[in-house]
Amino acid sequence: MNSLRTQPAAKRKNVWLWTAASLLLLGMLALTHDIIITHILAYRICKAGPQPKTFIKKTVDYPESIYWEDNIYPGFDGEDRLLMIRNYLDGVHLKTMALNGPDGTIHVYTATEEDWQARRGEPNYFDRLNTEAKAIAERGTTFTREAMPRTNYSVILSPAPLTSFQRRYLWSDEVRITDNKTDEVIAYNRRLMRRWYMIMPDIAFGNRYYSPEVMCGYDGFERFDEDVVSGHARKFFPSKHRELLNQRIYRKSKEVF
Repeated sequence: MNSLRTQPAAKRKNVWLWTAASLLLLGMLALTHDIIITHILAYRICKAGPQPKTFIKKTVDYPESIYWEDNIYPGFDGEDRLLMIRNYLDGVHLKTMALNGPDGTIHVYTATEEDWQARRGEPNYFDRLNTEAKAIAERGTTFTREAMPRTNYSVILSPAPLTSFQRRYLWSDEVRITDNKTDEVIAYNRRLMRRWYMIMPDIAFGNRYYSPEVMCGYDGFERFDEDVVSGHARKFFPSKHRELLNQRIYRKSKEVF
């Protein structure tokens, strides 16, 4: 008789244990499902393509003229163009720079070594550098995409295609560097970045949409073209834009997604 009385109690205990275990499992899945989906998607994308995959075929010490086309922001606004002039257009390695503007206009700037008189360590170095960059910008010219002068190299930055489902977890972009004299692609990189995980949010800054960890592609995408065609760039602020891409995506996340 005692054994018969204990059977219902044992069954109830087993039901509670299974219920607790199921709730715990569901809770863990709710917190980690994005990790699982992210890694499955990243594995498939990184292993399947694109073609050609990330590579650097050759580097160029004296490119002399480069056209940068940024289709991610898109384009370089006035302050971004000043930043590019200050960081890259040294008049020796790079003498002519062309940049696409947000409205599609192409802005072309030229410089010689004599345009830069500021020297590191002297008083007001950065102020003088900015003044010299503005002087170069003021004598710049504008063209349409079809009428712009031919440059030795082109650096094209573009968002890489993802499905709407993939974009919920990943960001992908690419840079293609072409030798315009031969139409040969001398370097290519596709970068894949992941969103912050639910259990690992962006605590440090709180204003980045994607983790800086690269799932695949060249680590340090912002400086990929520096390694290929503009390694002489000043290193105090190597970004192409005042606003970093990750922060821009965060600010415009409602529009993007």
